[in-house]
Amino acid sequence: MNNKILGLLAVGLMAGPISANAQSTTYTYQGDALDVTLNINPPAGSTSIDVLPLERRGVGTLSAFVTLSAPLGDNLNDFSVTPTRIQMFSGGLTSLDFLNTVAFWTNGNGAIDGWSMSLAAVVGGPGGWSQTMTSSDIGGVGGDYAAISTSCTAYFSFPNQPQSFSCGMTGSNKTPGVWTSPAAQAPEIDPASAASGLTLLLGGVAVLRGRRKLS
Repeated sequence: MNNKILGLLAVGLMAGPISANAQSTTYTYQGDALDVTLNINPPAGSTSIDVLPLERRGVGTLSAFVTLSAPLGDNLNDFSVTPTRIQMFSGGLTSLDFLNTVAFWTNGNGAIDGWSMSLAAVVGGPGGWSQTMTSSDIGGVGGDYAAISTSCTAYFSFPNQPQSFSCGMTGSNKTPGVWTSPAAQAPEIDPASAASGLTLLLGGVAVLRGRRKLS
């Protein structure tokens, strides 16, 4: 009887620290190459243009890290969730963070086999830009799309001054990418909570031993 009580006490004391420190989960997306189109229409009469802001950002293959507060379940169908973080790249090294709702489908093992993401952001100030990225695979149909718009500069013969003009780049494909699901991780036990639980457990052992002596 005492052994059963000690076992239940140990389970109860350790379950709290474990559940309180469950790990967030990050899924990785890798898209396919995009067919890219430049949208550059400088003002008439310009002698040269500077498209460096566009080249620095660019549009290319999509990749992303999507962090959820908990792993996705099995056999989900159009399950909407707001990740704690979405970090997406489109070509280049520059990435943007988003807080958008994403829809997922999963198979019987909890792996992503369908999704729908639509992300947009604006970075203001000098050299700022706006960016849109979408990715989907619903029933095997979908693909990736990315677009960026910013300001380029046109130069003219003297004495005319340089002028800014809108420029951009778009890219798309019809080949959905691939998600990598993280390996299942055992929840961590908070050291402070574990120490408290161990102290209570040892106290329970002492009490039960005292009762045994009295009997």
